[in-house]
Amino acid sequence: MLRIMQNLELRGKAGLTVTQKQANLRILLLFGLVVVGILANWFWGIGWQYLADPQKGFPLGSAPVIVIRVALSLIAAALTFVPVYKKINQNTSESWVPYLLAFQNGFFWQAALEAITKQF
Repeated sequence: MLRIMQNLELRGKAGLTVTQKQANLRILLLFGLVVVGILANWFWGIGWQYLADPQKGFPLGSAPVIVIRVALSLIAAALTFVPVYKKINQNTSESWVPYLLAFQNGFFWQAALEAITKQF
């Protein structure tokens, strides 16, 4: 699958010369933004809990809970990244929009995963 994405990156940039290293970096950055979006969704919920009752403190949880959340975000990102990447890659011009879309799809990963599963 990674090879397919690399080939899309190398030939899909509307006349721009893209090296293998640049293609790999862009794929990794987009995947990373999906993960960051998933973690941002988690922090969004925690932030609202804190604002509802600041005296309880910031409910991050213990270290194992945080590690499990990060691991689950990597798994969710792996499940949703390929369809997200295909949708993002339809935009052939290099701009900041694909990066924002990657973050947005990570933030709303539950909806993205649900849309993906409805296709099958």
